[in-house]
Amino acid sequence: MNLLGYGFGPFGLVFFVLPLLTIVISVILRLVIKKKLIVVSIVFTAYLIATFAVFNSSFLFWCFIYTVISFIVTLIVDLIIKLVK
Repeated sequence: MNLLGYGFGPFGLVFFVLPLLTIVISVILRLVIKKKLIVVSIVFTAYLIATFAVFNSSFLFWCFIYTVISFIVTLIVDLIIKLVK
């Protein structure tokens, strides 16, 4: 599987593309929605649906990892917003 022609295999998708996508989406949702729990819930729900629709049940582990990454990113963005104000 060549993602975007750069030779990313499934490992590149799991270790590089999806974590970056999680970070970007978490930052955008945090700035728009302004609720940490809702942002994390949206990310978890999206990855849970993708687990059974696109991937297989072994991706469920990564679903939880990306949810934790999303939670950490929302906390960091929240801290940055509080420091700026």
